[in-house]
Amino acid sequence: MKTKGKMKKNAQYLEKRVQYLEDVNRFTLDALEMAASLGDFQPSISKMQDFSIILDETMSRIRSLMRLEAMAFYLVDENNNEFVISKIEPRHCESYIEKEVGFFIDEGIFAWALREKRPVIVSTKQHKRQFIFHVMTTSSRVRGMFVGLLEEGDSNIPDMSLSILSIILLNSSNALENYKLYNMIREINNNLQKKENYKMLFEAAPDGVEVLDAEGNIVDCNKAQTILLGYKREELIGNHTTRVFSDNSESSFRERLRSLKKTGYYESEIELVSKDGTIIPVWRKANAIYDENMNFVGYVVYNRDLSDHKAANEEKKKLQDQLQRARKMEAIGTLAGGVAHDLNNVLGGIVSYPDLLLMQIPEDSPLRKPILTIQKSGEKAAAIVQDLLVLARRGVAVTEVVSLNNIISDYLKTPEHEKIKSFHPHLQLEINLEENLLNIMGSPVHLSKTIMNLIINAAEAMPSGGRVIISTRNQYIDRPITGYDNVKEGDYVTLTISDEGIGISEEGLEKIFEPFYTKKVMGRSGTGLGMAVVWGTVKDHNGYIDIQSAEGKGTTITIYFPVTRKESKKDDALISIEDYMGKGEAILIVDDVEEQREIASGMLGRLGYTVTTVSSGKEAVEYLKENSADLLLLDMIMDPGIDGLETYRRILEIHPHQKALIASGFSETERVTKAQRLGAGAYIKKPFMLEQIGLAVRHALDR
Repeated sequence: MKTKGKMKKNAQYLEKRVQYLEDVNRFTLDALEMAASLGDFQPSISKMQDFSIILDETMSRIRSLMRLEAMAFYLVDENNNEFVISKIEPRHCESYIEKEVGFFIDEGIFAWALREKRPVIVSTKQHKRQFIFHVMTTSSRVRGMFVGLLEEGDSNIPDMSLSILSIILLNSSNALENYKLYNMIREINNNLQKKENYKMLFEAAPDGVEVLDAEGNIVDCNKAQTILLGYKREELIGNHTTRVFSDNSESSFRERLRSLKKTGYYESEIELVSKDGTIIPVWRKANAIYDENMNFVGYVVYNRDLSDHKAANEEKKKLQDQLQRARKMEAIGTLAGGVAHDLNNVLGGIVSYPDLLLMQIPEDSPLRKPILTIQKSGEKAAAIVQDLLVLARRGVAVTEVVSLNNIISDYLKTPEHEKIKSFHPHLQLEINLEENLLNIMGSPVHLSKTIMNLIINAAEAMPSGGRVIISTRNQYIDRPITGYDNVKEGDYVTLTISDEGIGISEEGLEKIFEPFYTKKVMGRSGTGLGMAVVWGTVKDHNGYIDIQSAEGKGTTITIYFPVTRKESKKDDALISIEDYMGKGEAILIVDDVEEQREIASGMLGRLGYTVTTVSSGKEAVEYLKENSADLLLLDMIMDPGIDGLETYRRILEIHPHQKALIASGFSETERVTKAQRLGAGAYIKKPFMLEQIGLAVRHALDR
């Protein structure tokens, strides 16, 4: 009997087990079928244009998933962010659910369920019944809370059902969001379309226009806005407007929106970011949109692109800065030129008389050394005066065909460069010279000094040492370059000197070419005119300068010299005094400074010429009415009275083929050129050197 009873119990157990498995299998099949049916739930529910219908469809899906005695939806009120019961079934359970939900709110269980973002099952205060809570949320915000009252005694809900519940409520939340957005667009369009020709004006507007909802989401935009930002219309609609804001503009969005809601209008400059990352400055004007009850429902924004306006202002400012810089350099140059003129006259005796004295004393005379010292000192002073002349852009003769590569190579072998290396032992030079570099018209002395000054500046920018890269190359500029200088189209030879030093501040860039601006190291950096001389030299060579620098990142200076297709001459052989001795030819010296007349007369007399001197252009004209001269040595500036150019013009009326040389410590290049066009020969800089004046006179007479 016991065995039969036991077998009967086993059979009953197996029947229940089979029944359970069949129920589970049936539930699994139903759940899978439910999950499959969700494929069309999202598209169909999203098309619904009534929130009540959306909630009805959601309840229907949940009923087919699980047994619930009652269901309710608490949705967020947009005006006060409170949860309000929006739908409940059956209606007779409303007071009971509200009472229990109130308890859950007071106990913090409701807030906890919001944070969980998953289905949670909780018991009532008396633990007699159970509720299921599930937050309804989209990717951006909470839309509400689903509340379900479980049937008595039924608390065992499969995990799969809970997972499917999450999917249903996510789709429902998105559908509610779409419904709200649809209503917002419809409301905005209804308001806007009341205005005559809205669509035509909207699309034809030259500015980028956005239509935004009350939270700042883009619900429409015109073609100009898509062109401005580089996005397609569908890429912008549905996104928050701050998606295309730069960081600094996004930070004040809320403040501007509050102002708009309060006043109905705002305008300000902000920065937008295009699809390719370009920062676009715009002037942004916003106007509020209200519904029939004067509730704020959105706003229209006009974005005017300020890029061209700002670029024009920057270009204008740059041109004004360049003009101001040029005027400043011109004023400094005028001052420097005047000083140079007076100093040259003073230096004439110091530099020139030693040549005459040395020719008259024996080789073993104890006076030779002090005289040579005086002469060297005078020559150093004359070099400083030449720097002033370059700064004044006076007297730099750019008439020689030169190779910049040769000038760089020759400079690197000079004692001056060795001296720089001794002061900066950790300086590393890297030389990159283009092999077939074109020639330029230039002054080797001034170009060499330019290279020296740039290397000195680069070395002093790297107190602990570093690399200085010197490079040359041929470059064709096919369109103007806007930089520190505006480089015109053409063929150029470029000289680039880069360092890894401390860089130049924005203020420093404005003043870099002013004399004495840079702090100089006494005994190392010369007169403090270095970069001013560079500026004058480049401008006298019709060149341009570009500077790229940032503090802490080094400096690159590039100079553009116009090329020439002429070939350079071979180096002259060593010259002896016999090569420029005179043969008794008559020389008329015209100079308003007595010391200069005496110096030139003494030198030329010593070289074997017959010399006559006069103190003004008028005297020279009167003298030549009755006499003749093989050659005139004309001072360019004689004040008061007529200058060298006007003197030469009047003399040519008397002697049409009169030969002449122009001499001065200070002369406008244009006046010298005009005199040379009339037939004058070389231009001799003061103070005079014996070999210099001797060769110039000899060449002029032998022409």
